[in-house]
Amino acid sequence: MGNVFCYERDFDNVHWKQQLETTCQDMKKEMCWAEPILIQIKDLKISNNYQKQLHSFAQSYEESSISEIQKSIKSRQAARENRNNQTIIKRTGFTEDDLVEYYIKPSRASINLSIQSITPSYIYYEKTSNIGMVSQVNFEDQMYFFVQITDKIQEHFDQPNELGIMIIQFRHSLKQYHKDSTFNQLHEQLTLFCRTLYETIVIYYDMINLKKKYQVHAVLLNEETMINFIVNYVMSNEGIYSVIYNSLLKELGQIQYLTEQVFKQKKDISISDMEVPKDFQLILSSNPYSKAIQTLQKLTKKQGPSSKVKVIINFSQEIQYQVREANEKKGSSLLMQADDLLPIIRYILIKSQIYDIDIHLTYIEKLITNGMLNSTSGYYVVTLQAALASLRNNKNQQFNQQKK
Repeated sequence: MGNVFCYERDFDNVHWKQQLETTCQDMKKEMCWAEPILIQIKDLKISNNYQKQLHSFAQSYEESSISEIQKSIKSRQAARENRNNQTIIKRTGFTEDDLVEYYIKPSRASINLSIQSITPSYIYYEKTSNIGMVSQVNFEDQMYFFVQITDKIQEHFDQPNELGIMIIQFRHSLKQYHKDSTFNQLHEQLTLFCRTLYETIVIYYDMINLKKKYQVHAVLLNEETMINFIVNYVMSNEGIYSVIYNSLLKELGQIQYLTEQVFKQKKDISISDMEVPKDFQLILSSNPYSKAIQTLQKLTKKQGPSSKVKVIINFSQEIQYQVREANEKKGSSLLMQADDLLPIIRYILIKSQIYDIDIHLTYIEKLITNGMLNSTSGYYVVTLQAALASLRNNKNQQFNQQKK
């Protein structure tokens, strides 16, 4: 089959191709996707149309036009902010508070990256661009900028262009050659591909200049958020998700079996039997924490790791909302502490009856960045894992006592 591209060559936009060819050449013996991509781009004629689209869009955010932009969107501000917030969580796995803490506050700007990269000039710029900078744009506009830019990039991913074909070739190669590989082998393939795609994007879209020109708006366009965005997109595909999921199922089969046994054994348990403090048992409800249970069950429907994290964040918020709602009905203002949360989560886990939840949580843990793992999002994931471990430990203790 001939090459699918027929663009006119643009000599100002070939550096990304040269770097990608070098990377694939170095990796083709170890990485199953490197040679197919190398073959595909060998005779590729280059176009910078997509780079121009992205920069033209960003141009509308020059500081001189901020007031006009804000006026034009004021009427739908609340809906826009909510959509931006939910989209960023879905694409990066970070909550709004985490983004502000790690990327907006000048005091934290110097340590806003946690992943090593082989694009040092970009990383240096990432680490220094925000230091001491007083933002002239509010956080909602920075979220909006990130969402709109990644919307454009995602549109390009969906097309059979230079970037889209990389993702297609990677997914095809992994499904064809690694269906029976271990999770660690698949993880290595995925990690190196997403790193390669990220580095290609940096050059392909001339991201350094874009960030320099629109640095006040582009604070959230950093390595950490972009890596999570890329991994989430690449994994949002039934074929490749099944390959990764099945590899984890093989490795965690025994743990998953124990979890399933616990869930089945305790499925009819009441909340009062789960050591949940009485103030948080929602005794006025016939089905305590039902909305949180339903939210957690959506975890199995998502494929991207950040998309799964978004479910967990919504699940945690639903618990807090239901507790607050119940307290308001009783005229109470009691605050939930961390020690109160664990038995509630254990109860919800049992009632959710998600037998393979260990696999979903390990999938998230292994595929998100260290920065996200150390954020609020990561805390929620770790809390779920701790609740599961305590349920299994209780079962093992009961079994050992019976043997005696």
